[in-house]
Amino acid sequence: MNTPKISVAICTYNREKYLPQLFQSIEKQTLPESAYEILLIDNNSPGNTHELFTHFLTENPSKHGEYFLETNQGLSHARNRAIQESNAPLITFLDDDAFIDVDYLNVLVNTFENYPEVGAIGGPISLHYEDIIPKWENKYLNSLLGYFNRGNELHYFSEKDYPRGSNMAFRTLLFEKTGTFDVQLGRIGANLFGGEEKDLFNRIYKQKISVLYQPDARVFHCVPNERTTFDFIKKQALGTGQSERIRSKTEGNGSLLKRIFSEGIKWMGSFVLWFLFAFKGQSSKGNMILFFRYWVSYGLVINPKKA
Repeated sequence: MNTPKISVAICTYNREKYLPQLFQSIEKQTLPESAYEILLIDNNSPGNTHELFTHFLTENPSKHGEYFLETNQGLSHARNRAIQESNAPLITFLDDDAFIDVDYLNVLVNTFENYPEVGAIGGPISLHYEDIIPKWENKYLNSLLGYFNRGNELHYFSEKDYPRGSNMAFRTLLFEKTGTFDVQLGRIGANLFGGEEKDLFNRIYKQKISVLYQPDARVFHCVPNERTTFDFIKKQALGTGQSERIRSKTEGNGSLLKRIFSEGIKWMGSFVLWFLFAFKGQSSKGNMILFFRYWVSYGLVINPKKA
């Protein structure tokens, strides 16, 4: 096999239900098959992940794919394993509960080639609901479910913004300068820690490396019913707060105090939104904003688990 242009890294844990849809979207890519490799990093899934991937490769013998079992539990461990196993100058990370536009890989490769100074690229993420849209859904909270959009124009990210995990691609040589994902951060098994992407992009920006938003690199993120429940939102918010505490303490230089101050500002904004939604008769939307803010603050200040 010739050296591929891009590695498609699928880091998965116990998501057999959604993998076939992702595989189908890869099968339809317009980028020539010889230009990409598929790396499936199985992070100790208890089901039949290996068999599903083997079946996909058997049905598509012209595609090059490799399976790796990563026994160190955690999304950051799995992503770092993908970087280690990559044979390409580019790598994109795909969530195991997402699927991609037919031109996704072609757009990424062409954009990296046309912008040689760019070290990373991110694009929009649309939501694909399994069933009904929750009553509390609103543009201030739908990022919890994976939504991300920065418009329809190609532009550079500011250092205050960065791509999200369901849709981010890198030059593999970049990691030699910045290091890889912090294994203290990110999801581990069923917990909902995060912050590993924000941490990595902070290091990228410190190296003065450009990051580009490409609106034509489109990803669709599946939203099962269980992810719209109060229990899931609580766990997500708590994990966000706990991860921010770990990340801020690692940064030092008063970062934790700055983050707590920032949380206070966000509380004021949350109350303003609550009043606006209440005025419109949409109290469920405002209530969920306050519910989310409370559990983020709890994880950040009151219950610093793992910190």
